[in-house]
Amino acid sequence: MQRFESSLGDAGAYDYAGIYAQWGDKAKALQWLERAVRLRDSGLLHLKVEPDLDPLRDEPRFQAIERELKFPT
Repeated sequence: MQRFESSLGDAGAYDYAGIYAQWGDKAKALQWLERAVRLRDSGLLHLKVEPDLDPLRDEPRFQAIERELKFPT
């Protein structure tokens, strides 16, 4: 993962969030997801339907990100 992160840098923020969520590291996944928001990562378009992020959906930080992005309900 370190090699992946060092080769892509912040450009992979959304993808890293999904990987860490699947590995069960919610804290790190949310950190990357918050960074993806700051960077306006295009992957965020899939936030509502991305199954890799399912482990995060009940987390208040994740829900705050959803609200911030103002997806239609």
